[in-house]
Amino acid sequence: MKRVFIIGILCFFALGAVQIGPAKKVKMGKAPYFAALNPALNVLYVTNFASDEVLVIDAEKHVVRKRFYAGVEPLGIAVTPSGDKIFVTNMAPGLVKVVNSKDYSTIDDIKVGSVPSNVVISPRGSMAFITNFGKGKIGKVDFVDTTSHRIVAEVEVGIRPLGAVVSPGEDRVYVVCGGSNEVYVIDVPGRKVIEQIPVGLTPDGIEISPDGNTLYVANSGSNDISVVDLIEMTEKQRIAVGAKPFSLAVSATGGLFVVETGNETLSLYGPDMQKLATTRVGKKPIDVCLSKDERFAFVTVEKDNELAVYEVR
Repeated sequence: MKRVFIIGILCFFALGAVQIGPAKKVKMGKAPYFAALNPALNVLYVTNFASDEVLVIDAEKHVVRKRFYAGVEPLGIAVTPSGDKIFVTNMAPGLVKVVNSKDYSTIDDIKVGSVPSNVVISPRGSMAFITNFGKGKIGKVDFVDTTSHRIVAEVEVGIRPLGAVVSPGEDRVYVVCGGSNEVYVIDVPGRKVIEQIPVGLTPDGIEISPDGNTLYVANSGSNDISVVDLIEMTEKQRIAVGAKPFSLAVSATGGLFVVETGNETLSLYGPDMQKLATTRVGKKPIDVCLSKDERFAFVTVEKDNELAVYEVR
């Protein structure tokens, strides 16, 4: 039975010149989770974990263009820079599904095993990195060649790896491990962990600054953001935010969008980590993704089965 959603007036306030204003809500499948933008086609892909599908959203008109089968329990999602392939993690069967972005046909199913949680792709698109809860207390990251779809390396990390980012130079992958409260730094050419950086409690989300010198880590267990200096490889400060920050997005100018799942809010912080604006979202917001012109912020709302679209002005 379909649920009926009443879209009310959003209460928002701005500190300074920036506002996060209401745009619209887009009906999704069941339990929308992670999102990825395809700038080449100007569409947004959203995994719907409980309905085994990905929805394709027009990033300009904010309407559903298409939905396609994405395997069992689709969760993490990423797009190659050329925009031709979509990589989707399937938790239950331990697969990564590779999908053609033109006709949404399945190109390949990559068996990675255990519990693949998320995926990121290198800036030039040659490698996909799959975070995997693994077995017991040993998490791992699988290196997948995006052309051959072969696993070319497997690196063990900490407990419950989820979020990851790749450095602009593609020589490092930074992985947050929510069960061990650390960022694992992987040397890509050497295919090994070279550093473990302690952060806050239960780190889930991670992003990198435009210059590649700073990491931002969302610690849902300690309700704060760790700011990590990548030159010194140390946490240089920790900023209190709303309850249970889960995911992050960084704008080209260094603005940091934070989904505060416990408060059911989306907040925007400046490069100096001063709060600029915040707005109510819905029941259990999960992920945030920016449009290519950064005019809109897209937030998946798991319990409302919606994609919330906010104009940043």
